Parts: sequence; structure tokens; C-alpha cells
Amino acid sequence: MSVTTIPTAGIADTAISTAKIADDAVTAAKAGFDLGKILSMNAYQYIGTTTASSTSYVEVLEQTGISVVGQNSKFLIEILGGGIYNLSDKFMGFRCQIKEDSGSYNVIQNSNSRDFGSLYGTSSGSFASATAWSFYYTPTNTSSLSTLSIKFQIASINTSGNVQFGYHDFAGRSIDGNMTFKVMEVSA
Repeated sequence: MSVTTIPTAGIADTAISTAKIADDAVTAAKAGFDLGKILSMNAYQYIGTTTASSTSYVEVLEQTGISVVGQNSKFLIEILGGGIYNLSDKFMGFRCQIKEDSGSYNVIQNSNSRDFGSLYGTSSGSFASATAWSFYYTPTNTSSLSTLSIKFQIASINTSGNVQFGYHDFAGRSIDGNMTFKVMEVSA
């Protein structure tokens, strides 16, 4: 292997152009687009208990009027924590709805037009678990969007009976469940 010595004066600014950069080198100039940046982050805490006893969804948390900073942004929506407690043969469905500006709430759906959510439960015994859920949301109105509102809901999916999101004094051990809910706005 030969060694090339760089002159003391260094490399001229015009010596390396975008065309000379290898295709597998990742730069915004080579890729032809600007890499996304976090424009804003909103974080909320939920401490409480919500119980559902039917297949109708009930609201756990709603955050309204989340200000949008840029145009053509996307949003990473995440929840972490939020303990779930179900007795045997109970399954809890969890979903998210979004409203753009003053429009109507719509359930986030996957490419098969089904609700994008989570299902928690067990067929025997009790089930207790923390929650981790995220979705990368592209608004339908990207150029003039000013606010988002987001709500999370639960329902008892398979049979009647209580399912519970969050908990207070779990198993008499002075432990309360909580959830951190984040919305990060990412530039397109």
C-alpha cells in the first residue's frame, strides 16, 4: 500500500466535488435531499387509571393544540410506560386517533385499512405489562397544518370484563403506573 502525503497547504476547496464522493458515502448533497431535523418535541405525562369493560373504545389521554413549527413535517408519536393489567381471558385493544387543525379525529390505520394499534392480554392468569408504541405520521395537510390533536384509547376486545390501562397502588406495593407520551416534529 502506498502512502500519499498531503501538502502543508492542505486540499483546495475545489479539489473534491460531489461527483467524486463514493455512492455509498451519505451526505445531504450526494443524496439530493436534506436530512430531517427535529423541529420540536412535546412530552406529556399520564398518571392515572382508565378502565374499559366493553368493545367500545374509551379515552385514556387526549392532547389538543400541539403547535406545528414547520411546513411539510412528519411526526414521530411514541408512548412508553403506562402499565396494563388484565385478568384471565381478557384482551385490551389500544389505538391512537389524530386530528389535523379543526378537522375530525381519524384512527391511525395501516396499509390494509386496519387500525394501527396494539393488543395486550392472556388466556389464563393475570397479565401486567408496560407499553411501548410508536408511529411515524405523515399528515394529509402538509403545507398549511398549524395544530395536531392526538388521543389514545382502549377497549376490551374479546369478552366483556374489565381491562385497565395504568394502575394505582399495584398489588398493594405503593407503585403507580405512568406513561410518557412524546410527539416529535421532524423536518421533511
